[in-house]
Amino acid sequence: MTAGEFVAVFGPYADRLDREILPHFSPAVLRRAASQVRDRDDELPLRPEESTA
Repeated sequence: MTAGEFVAVFGPYADRLDREILPHFSPAVLRRAASQVRDRDDELPLRPEESTA
């Protein structure tokens, strides 16, 4: 998937998250959540070509 295709498909969802959902959370909650995100794909059902590793 090219970058343009990716944005066409997922852009509206990212925009909605930024405008309508994330503003409902305090900065402290968002920082705490971000600190718990790990760059791991093993818990996701990905095909080999979809992995970030």
